[in-house]
Amino acid sequence: MPIPLSTITTFRTTFNPFTQASRPCRLFLSLLRTPNTTPTSSPTHIDIKVTQLPRNSTVPPTMTVGFKGGKELVLDVGKRGLKIGDVVEEVSRVARALEREASLKG
Repeated sequence: MPIPLSTITTFRTTFNPFTQASRPCRLFLSLLRTPNTTPTSSPTHIDIKVTQLPRNSTVPPTMTVGFKGGKELVLDVGKRGLKIGDVVEEVSRVARALEREASLKG
């Protein structure tokens, strides 16, 4: 299932790169960092902020995805035990709902 990158404006994540629970954060980050979303001049630019925790940190990984229109989706990846497929599905679901809402308005 592709991620509708045109609806995502910001991405914030905090994780310890050495833990298994952080894997969805790392993989989702790699899906968002593309040649189309990296340059600030691009219409599909995504503002990405990553905070990597030290190796001995026990803070669970989290991610916040900001969408057009100001909607934010906060995912506690570590607490909920989410996999990358779950994250992509949840983000895609919210993005599709926002696209549908925008098409009904305009």
